Amino acid sequence: MEKHSGEIVFHESEYYPDEPERRTTTEQETVFQARRYARYYVATELGYETLPWSLDIDRIRAVCTGLESLSVDEAETHFGDLFAQSLSHYRDDPTVETGDIERPVSLPTEMVGGDDAVLYEQDISLDEDGQVETTGGIRVCYYTEPGNRHTHQHGRALECEPDARVELSPVPIVTMPVFLEYLVYTLRCQIRDCYLGMGLEPPADYRLLGPGKYEFTIKYLHFELYPEYFDIDADIPGYEYDFAPGTDALTAAIDSLERTETTTASVYDRVRDALFRR
Repeated sequence: MEKHSGEIVFHESEYYPDEPERRTTTEQETVFQARRYARYYVATELGYETLPWSLDIDRIRAVCTGLESLSVDEAETHFGDLFAQSLSHYRDDPTVETGDIERPVSLPTEMVGGDDAVLYEQDISLDEDGQVETTGGIRVCYYTEPGNRHTHQHGRALECEPDARVELSPVPIVTMPVFLEYLVYTLRCQIRDCYLGMGLEPPADYRLLGPGKYEFTIKYLHFELYPEYFDIDADIPGYEYDFAPGTDALTAAIDSLERTETTTASVYDRVRDALFRR
């Protein structure tokens, strides 16, 4: 509504109710999309700091670049515990070679849904040159009952605002180089989520299937507005699961599968199943 003086008192729309409690989930999410886009537009076009760090595409993209430049030793320093924590979920799986891996952080006794019903998070901060400067300790996210979610910080929390936060469900990845590449892939999926959360189609490089931001995974599951982008097998035109590690570990996995398996599935699908599915 606008006064005769031209001053805007408030905004209204004929397409959805003004009162949030009267809106459908789709109408409410559409409003949130508009708000996210407004913050994004003001930040990118006018230079104001209106974006929260968790939805800042440029910062997440910079972290992807920073992770890609890490050596294996540096990756072990920053993400060794996260790697071990993830792989420890497969110690009893005879198809996954976990070696003598130990679990750095015990799972909460009050957690429901089984050992795999957990999400791990880790904060990342870059230096002025775009290199990974520091990482926080592992954050364990779990439910004690439906709708009752908890997060416990293990190890130190960052003293500064992170540039990005990786979010990881346990995956049977057995080498650090592949694990690091997978973290980058999940961050690219987070960038996808940022665009979709503003009602925008992501650029081609981010039209991916796979897990990104947990908060958007919940939206994809429960809101009719969205397809299930988190599902690597989802049939969404223009989107695909294209994680294909480019390391020596991948070559070894291919060689092993070719020697020991007889199946009509493609080598790519077999390696994907071996590395990323239980």
